[in-house]
Amino acid sequence: MTVKVKLADVGRDVQNLVASLNFHVSFKLPEISRILGADYDPSNFPGAIYRKRAGYTFLLFRNGKSVLAGVKSFDQMHDAINGFKAEAKEKLGIKITNVDIEIQNLVLSLDTHVEINLEHFVHEVYDSYYSPELFPGLTFKIYDPPATFLVFSSGKCVLVGLKRLEDVDRAISKLCNTLNESGAVRGIRKDKPKDKPKGK
Repeated sequence: MTVKVKLADVGRDVQNLVASLNFHVSFKLPEISRILGADYDPSNFPGAIYRKRAGYTFLLFRNGKSVLAGVKSFDQMHDAINGFKAEAKEKLGIKITNVDIEIQNLVLSLDTHVEINLEHFVHEVYDSYYSPELFPGLTFKIYDPPATFLVFSSGKCVLVGLKRLEDVDRAISKLCNTLNESGAVRGIRKDKPKDKPKGK
């Protein structure tokens, strides 16, 4: 029986989200460096690099613009922004009332739970590239929405390039359809059983 990949069965996790922000204020970067502990060396980079323990980073510029990278969900993005607004008010005396947010890139890890014949895929699918001697994954580009998949024979994939959350399902659906139509699906992946704890 032919195995079909279904959108609802594809696991997905946000690995990284990059957003451009505009806080509509002016930042004194030496002050941000001194008070918040951000890295600021204008001879190397025009902005202050403010790393947070939670794993994400703000790049802050004098004109109030910023880049936020390293958050793993939209909830964490909003928490990070609200946390910075609170810090700016409490420690820097800057009241931020309006923030413009523009998503620049979403990086998601996907799991189709099937084994994929990459050699077959690259021969059947336009805009795919596979050079196993250089990299074990296959690159597959789509244009509506514009995004790129890194596809591995294990059925695990990385999706990059999306700027809107609402495009995620549309992009994954195109991958599922392409896998099903190409005949590259070998079958359901048999995951290795996890080791049992010793003594049990």
